Amino acid sequence: MAARRGASGPMRVGIYTRIGRDDEAEGLGVVRQEEDCRLRCAARGWEVAEVYEDNDLSAYQRRTVRPEFRRMLEDLKAGRIDGVVAWDIDRFTRQPRELEAWIDEYEDAERRERHLAFDSVSASDIDLSTENGRFIARIKVTVADKSSADTSRRTKRKHLELAAQGRLPGGRAPYGWNRADRRTLVPEEAENLRKAVTDFLGGVRWASIAREWRDKGIRSHSGGHFDDSKIRRMLLNPRLCGYRMHQGELFLDEHGAPVVGDWEPVVTPDEWYLLVEKVRKVSEGREARDHATKYLLSGIARCGRCGTKMRAFPSYRKSKTSSRFRYACPGRNDGGCGGVARVGEPVDRLVRNAVFISSDKALTNVRERPPEWAGEEELASLERDMAEFKQAWQAKRLAAARYIALTEDLEKRIADLRRERALHRAEAATFAAGPVDIRERWEELTIEQQRAAVLKVFRAVVIKPSSNGPVFDPADIEPVPR
Repeated sequence: MAARRGASGPMRVGIYTRIGRDDEAEGLGVVRQEEDCRLRCAARGWEVAEVYEDNDLSAYQRRTVRPEFRRMLEDLKAGRIDGVVAWDIDRFTRQPRELEAWIDEYEDAERRERHLAFDSVSASDIDLSTENGRFIARIKVTVADKSSADTSRRTKRKHLELAAQGRLPGGRAPYGWNRADRRTLVPEEAENLRKAVTDFLGGVRWASIAREWRDKGIRSHSGGHFDDSKIRRMLLNPRLCGYRMHQGELFLDEHGAPVVGDWEPVVTPDEWYLLVEKVRKVSEGREARDHATKYLLSGIARCGRCGTKMRAFPSYRKSKTSSRFRYACPGRNDGGCGGVARVGEPVDRLVRNAVFISSDKALTNVRERPPEWAGEEELASLERDMAEFKQAWQAKRLAAARYIALTEDLEKRIADLRRERALHRAEAATFAAGPVDIRERWEELTIEQQRAAVLKVFRAVVIKPSSNGPVFDPADIEPVPR
């Protein structure tokens, strides 16, 4: 190929390098591509204006965004480069629709009498500036796309078989499990996970759990800190209770039951289902969300004059006996009337004692055994139906469309019933152990757990305008029971 020249000197081209999976994690694959492409440019007499590198990114997956690939096309359109050199066409793209976008640009350039270059190290006959080169490029990209699709299908089938057998998925060992075998637990890490589950079920927020982990210096296997979203994802993964996940969902066997993996679980399935249910309730807004973790009644106390939720404000302490904070109705600009305020400590004590009384009553009314769960027979019947439908489909006595239509709602109902059963079992276990004596444990609880105890007894606490001047009168405080 003869050396081409731009409008004002040598052709200024961009080198594109890409590798779909960098197992070396050092970018050596793209470095080797760049070296070969630079030698090709030198042989053509072209000047390298820019190197575009998309390391560890697929050219086959449509949803994968290759930022440098896009930037390179924009630079070509804007005239910042006069062409592209890639190691091979499959490094450049594996999607026919992407190739066509580049071919359109080269054809438009020809009509505008702008000469663009394209070359690859492995095949010099692929030249998007010529009709024959575009024809060969189309064939090779189509073949590469078919090859990627075949590989993807085989890989998906392999992962499906591994999931059905309960085998470990690929990748590094998650936090909690040994890095060597990825199956056995690391005792200290597993205990941290169990405590996080217990804390969240007890009313502690994800952010508070993450803060505690940071304070304790708990880090991931890669050395990073855990934020609240990472802890949430980790605990919601069914792997935690020994269940297999596939493509982001709990994997079920032919009878509709979760597939058990071949690794040690951290918690029981019932504990995990209970966690999932609580997360669902919180996300749907059916449980109070605590954004102010410093005061017991923030957002729970309501103004007795206008009904607005009251806020807690720290007070300037003139002496050790002075109040540390007060509850006050926000001003008119913030939706309240601003007309009711009360020293916080005596209000908290009154409400706390009311919660204690409720706990004492619960302790004196312990029944001998929890009630039976009413959904056991329905669940067993639906599971039998699911198994029969699946066997009929596998035996080709039932069309796929009919099978899906019959089982779609059935799967949802079975999942709901299993969740209800898990909740009942967890509640029964708590019931069997007897009610928690809140009075004895109060000081051990976090502010979030204390607030949860209050909300279990009262919907709100109404603070009325003072009837006795600055003197605290319990009659001005009206807890609203559930």
